[in-house]
Amino acid sequence: MTGAVPSTKPTDSPFCPWRFAKTKASKAILTEAVADIQRYEELHGLRKRTRKPHDLETFWLTVEAILCDLMHHKLYRRPCSIYVTRSNAVLRHRNRYRARAYGKTFPAVLDRLAATGLGWLLQEVGDGDGRHGARRTTIRPGPRLVGRMVDLNVTFADLGYACGAEQIILKSEKVDFWDEAQVIDYKDTMDTSRFRHEMREINDWLRTADLDYGTLRGDTNSIPDTAERTLRRIFTRGDFRCGGRLFGGFWQVMGKDDRFDRLVIDGEAIVELDYAQMGPRQLYGMVGAVPEMTDLYSVPGFEQYRKGIKIVFSAMVFHDKPLSRMPRGAGAKFPKGTSIGDITDAIMRYHPAIADLFFKGVGHRVQFQESQIMVDTLLRLKSQSIVALPIHDAILVADSKAAAAGQVMVDVFAFHVGFPGLVDVSSVSSG
Repeated sequence: MTGAVPSTKPTDSPFCPWRFAKTKASKAILTEAVADIQRYEELHGLRKRTRKPHDLETFWLTVEAILCDLMHHKLYRRPCSIYVTRSNAVLRHRNRYRARAYGKTFPAVLDRLAATGLGWLLQEVGDGDGRHGARRTTIRPGPRLVGRMVDLNVTFADLGYACGAEQIILKSEKVDFWDEAQVIDYKDTMDTSRFRHEMREINDWLRTADLDYGTLRGDTNSIPDTAERTLRRIFTRGDFRCGGRLFGGFWQVMGKDDRFDRLVIDGEAIVELDYAQMGPRQLYGMVGAVPEMTDLYSVPGFEQYRKGIKIVFSAMVFHDKPLSRMPRGAGAKFPKGTSIGDITDAIMRYHPAIADLFFKGVGHRVQFQESQIMVDTLLRLKSQSIVALPIHDAILVADSKAAAAGQVMVDVFAFHVGFPGLVDVSSVSSG
């Protein structure tokens, strides 16, 4: 990684074009907004002819997607905005990821909803796609929309989520630190079809799960939409054997304290089951060896700096050449003046069996195997009627299911890696 590091990460949320009006209340708002736009267009002479049936349907879908995502954003109490694209080059290009509502007429509909006197949304038009400091176009709920939401007492129950979004996503390799990986269209294969079938089975199971989130009186913090359960697998570097982790569940963006304090599965408090030392143990499995040491991060000479060793170890696995400086976040974990070369040498001496795998960029393949283990774990737990919520290499389950779920995790790891996995159990926040 080269170049300056930004001080803060972008906080705006991506636009979700898959939401729809589910009840009379939300449909009433949609109908009002469409009528407003049509009057505005007539008043200002913005249309010379009536929309054709197909175009009219697309127009309604676009207004619906925009307003429903803005309402969802408002209900979520998110302090940031929603970022969108106005790029013709992007919106005119149809692919497996793009919803019909997110097409070439999208910018015009935004402008109508943001028009003076309508106030359905507030829009700040950007000058780029967020890369290299360019500003994205962002939208927020306008005063008219917020007022109608209050009048009609709109809640999460008034909004639906269409399951048409692609669940198997392929992203390009990043060119540099500032680059944002782009989604890549692809032709389906036996593998991608199998991946999609597995995700549909998992998502259908999660959709019916008994999940709840407790809120406290007077709490003004962001709250999750417990209906947001559709997971998707994101593969990286333009390769279906890289990455593949699961994203999209509402529980994944919650703070750990909130998960333990407020999240309930099947009416029970949750337990977190986490694969211990998963990455290093996977590497041993790749070379057909079994680690003899109990703690793979307890490197001689650096036993007191385990958190720093974990960061450096991961960097050694993902980089394709020796490290010339401390990875991001590692420097503060070691005494001032510690040499990165001394650390990496100590790690390689401690792990001679897997030393040849460092600095070969195998981390993305390790991550793919991790994601395969997680998918298989979820499917096996489903067969036992155990609801499990994944967070990369960990799962959340109801307290009474902890022992059974832990055994499944151990067994699935052994199937993929060649020896049993280690599972840590947490029933309270480690924070």
